[in-house]
This record gives sequence, structure tokens and C-alpha cells, in this order.
Amino acid sequence: MTFDDFKTKTMKDQPVEKSNGQKAKGLQCLSSPWWCLAAVTLGILCLGSLVTIVLLGIQLSQVSDLLKQQQANLTHQEDILEGQSLAQRQTEEASKESQRELKEMIETLARKLDEKSKEQMELRHQNLNLQEALKRAANFSVPCPQDWIWHGENCYLFSSGPSDWEKSRENCLSLDAQLLKINSTGDLDFIRQAISHSSYPFWTGLSLRKPNYIWLWEDGSPLVPHLFRLQGAVSQRYPAGTCAYIQRGAVFAENCILVAFSMCQKAANLLTAQ
Repeated sequence: MTFDDFKTKTMKDQPVEKSNGQKAKGLQCLSSPWWCLAAVTLGILCLGSLVTIVLLGIQLSQVSDLLKQQQANLTHQEDILEGQSLAQRQTEEASKESQRELKEMIETLARKLDEKSKEQMELRHQNLNLQEALKRAANFSVPCPQDWIWHGENCYLFSSGPSDWEKSRENCLSLDAQLLKINSTGDLDFIRQAISHSSYPFWTGLSLRKPNYIWLWEDGSPLVPHLFRLQGAVSQRYPAGTCAYIQRGAVFAENCILVAFSMCQKAANLLTAQ
């Protein structure tokens, strides 16, 4: 028996359908049952896959939205942190600037305080000097008696009339003074100026002393060399003595017995009470 014979026999054994369309359909299902099951299963799988894909798409969209929201939140947090960092930097810079300004202010105040301290010390020193000056002024005595001329450290008085040298010396002694003594060019200039209005001679305290016959002042001090040139009878030894007088700015040696005006001299009262 061949395959064709078997097929024919099999077909003959099958029941006869009422219509050709129903017979063909029944023959298709009966002839391929596994294919129908596979098709149904495949359809179910496709439907499940479609549903799964849709669900995954929805979840993916949700996850994407969530990620976007998280990203936005993260960006917002970063902006906040950046703003806080910027504010902190600005605060630090402002703090540094304030510290710098405060330091400069402190240095300026310290410098001004030091200047004020120095000024106060200077004012205190000036005040002490002023108090001392006022104290000296309050205790300062008149340097010279009435009618005497004050110059430097000395007082000078012109005699009212002429006398010989010895009487002129005694007159000065009675006034607690001595005859004129010239110690410096300043003294000499002052005397020349004082007698410039007069042509009379004025005895000085300079005389030729025994036994060595040297020119000495009344107090025993020698004549300062080159202070002035002594003119006249410089080496003449008179019995009454040889004395010096000043006239018209020049100093001459002459007999002590001659008469002339005189100038008395004594120290000025420049002492202050302590």
C-alpha cells in the first residue's frame, strides 16, 4: 500500500460533511491542531509582549520624568549651593575688607594717639618752661639801681663831676662798685657807644702797678692782649701813679693825679629765687 492509497482510504473513512466550506474548515483544524495551539500561544505572547512593552514604556516615561525632576532638583540644589558659596565668599571678602579697614583705622588712631601724646608732652614741657619763666619773672629783681645803665651782666654809672683817679676809685667803692673794667670787645663797643656823645675823658680801673709796673685792673686781673691799644704815656712812671682813661673811643695812659670823669661798674642782680 502506498501513501496515496493510505491517504485515499483515510479520507474515505471520514464522515461526509454537508457543505464543502465546512468540510474544508474541519479538515484544516483536524489536520493541524499543533499549529492552532502555536498560533494562539504566539498571539497571547505577542499580546503579553505588547502589554509589557506598553507598561515598560509607561514606567520608562515615569522614570524619565523622575530623573528629570531629580536633575532639576539637583540643579536647583547646585544653584543654591553656588549661591551660598558666592554669598560666603562675598561675606569672607567683606570680612577681610572690614578687617583691613579696621586695621587701618586702628593704625591711624594709634598714630594720632602717638601724635597727641607727643603734643601733650610738648605742651607739658612748654607749660613747665612757662611756669619756670613766670617764676623767674615773679622773683626777678631789678638788675641795676636807679640811674645805673644795665648792659650784659653789669651795671654802669657815670660820675657827676671830675676827680683824680684815686678819688674816683673811692667814690665807686662807696657805691659797692669799682672803676670801669673792659673784658671784651662787646664791653668796649658798649662803652664807646655810651660816651660817644661826650668829649670828656673817663677814668678806667686800669693802672700801672708796682713793683713790677704791669698794667692791671682793680681786681688784679691783667689786661687782655690785643683788646685795645694803650696810647699816651704808657711807660711813664708818675709819682702819683700812671692810670688809663678812655676818651672818644681810645684808651690813653696818663698821670693819676689829673682829674677826669669816671665810670663805676658792678655786677647786675640777675639772680632769681630758687
